[in-house]
Amino acid sequence: MTDAPQGRRERNKHEKRTRILAEAGRLFAKHGYAATTTSAIAEAADVSHGTLFRYAPSKPALMLMVGNATLSARLAKYSVAGHGTPTDRIVALVAPFFDDRTQLENLVAYQRAALDGDPHEEHCAEAVAIVERLIDAIGELLLEVAERPDSTDGAHLAAEAIYASLHLQIELADRDGRSPADLTTHFRGQTELIVRGYLATVTGKKESND
Repeated sequence: MTDAPQGRRERNKHEKRTRILAEAGRLFAKHGYAATTTSAIAEAADVSHGTLFRYAPSKPALMLMVGNATLSARLAKYSVAGHGTPTDRIVALVAPFFDDRTQLENLVAYQRAALDGDPHEEHCAEAVAIVERLIDAIGELLLEVAERPDSTDGAHLAAEAIYASLHLQIELADRDGRSPADLTTHFRGQTELIVRGYLATVTGKKESND
């Protein structure tokens, strides 16, 4: 008998979280991070402010909750297998993350919340883990192209550099009002340089061992 009330409470919590996530995502996508208020999200989700903050303790945490769900879903669909140059494949991996100006504004807010937030807070910790998954996916792609399983450290360093470039380009695009197309062009150029440098280093090691 005691399981039934607990089951109902868990279902209610899940339903409230689902509504909050859905409405926060909808409003952020429609209006952008800056123009969306926590009051509007609470009203749309039909919960009180106090209830809203039990699921995400701040507006940045709400952005993290939405961004985590979106990025996790996109990464889950990605496979390192693909066609084109390594740069083409890396750009294809990250390009959906900034497909319009509003999404770009939200992505900047997401990154800042992830970098500046409390790493022990649930949503921030999840965001850090997602970034690590993205870096790992890029590293796996580079390893596949290099065909050198012993170059794991170099591939991870190159992947971290590519992610750092992505972070910088997103910040600059938001500051300067660049379009997603301009952002992609700049990111592609920097990625190509990093990939060439990594592959040249791996080739050099290979030649020196022959």
